Amino acid sequence: MSLVTTWTVDAQNGPRNNSSNFPEAVPTNSKAQLIDQQEEVYKLSYLKDVVYGHADSVDLKLQIITPEPYQYNGEKFPCIMYVRGSAWMKQNLYTDVPLLAAMAHRGYVVAIVEYRSSDIATFPAQRNDAIAAVNFMRDNADKYMVDTNNLFVWGSSSGAHIALFTGLEMKDKKENAAVPEINGVIAYFPPTDILHLHEDPTAASKGDANSPEGLLLGKVTMWEAPEKAKEASPLYYIKDNPNMPPVFLAHGTKDRVVPFSQSDALANEMEKYGHKYEFYALRNADHGSWQFWTKEMLDKVDGFIKKHLKK
Repeated sequence: MSLVTTWTVDAQNGPRNNSSNFPEAVPTNSKAQLIDQQEEVYKLSYLKDVVYGHADSVDLKLQIITPEPYQYNGEKFPCIMYVRGSAWMKQNLYTDVPLLAAMAHRGYVVAIVEYRSSDIATFPAQRNDAIAAVNFMRDNADKYMVDTNNLFVWGSSSGAHIALFTGLEMKDKKENAAVPEINGVIAYFPPTDILHLHEDPTAASKGDANSPEGLLLGKVTMWEAPEKAKEASPLYYIKDNPNMPPVFLAHGTKDRVVPFSQSDALANEMEKYGHKYEFYALRNADHGSWQFWTKEMLDKVDGFIKKHLKK
């Protein structure tokens, strides 16, 4: 029986034997240890500065990290939209690429979302940008190998505030921002009640017109515009939101920026109205500290996502 061999050029390794009958080598060395691995660790592709929208004379960009199977057979992967914290100000788009690559290695398409900063546009522009980014990934699912049945939004700090809003069944009539369906929200140390955030004795923000939340609303003092502050606070939408997707909350017990009470209040509200959630209090963790990025925590996030995947 003759062995038919074909050769192709691999961009990374040069010529490659692609025979379908390629034999497995058998070691002759007596100390060779055979290892049989079943769970593939994906190579990654990083697509920098993919423009998903344009608003207020600004190109809005995504940093997209995609898994690359060794042998691609048309697979689609769940998608994580990640919104980073920046006190709603200009974001560093590249800081979280190495951190989020750990999730792409596990078999997720990750898209890091840029949104309009508060010096360019006030709330709800940031929420609408995140929604537009989700819709962009849905519309370009084939290009980026996205399973449109499985989209999650993950955010940290002010980005978690925006991520929570993507999970709320809302529609801004003025901007016609239709909220896409998502499977779940991961919220790391989010501000959830910007009206009362400054009242916590551990709060760094003063809640005045020049505070991060004040700038988000257009240089507004919280106690002088309580209704406007409530409109920009996820906490006040839980009661009348029966379709809120599951939420994964994580907050450090020594957060020096966003008080722990902000997540605690949201968890209590979700409990009160029967919503699905998980709440992790990270002992001695500060705002954005290393405890949120350990393998243990990423395993918990991964488990939450897998729990809410749709087939």
